[in-house]
Amino acid sequence: MDNETDLGEIWREVQAALPAGWLLDSLRCAGTGLAVDKRSDEWIAVAVAPDGSELRYQAPSPAAALRGLPLRALG
Repeated sequence: MDNETDLGEIWREVQAALPAGWLLDSLRCAGTGLAVDKRSDEWIAVAVAPDGSELRYQAPSPAAALRGLPLRALG
């Protein structure tokens, strides 16, 4: 976790930084199961575009995953 800032605050900042019409949808662990080969320390943040398409950004922390979305959405 990001010790400097609350994830709720980061969520609000990221939502405000996304292009108009985009919605911050979710944040989840990248693991796909409990088996050792399916575990992950990575996090995935998801934003939804006005046309319904999804943009995902994966990073080693929840804060980094969230903060990476606006750059991908704009780029």
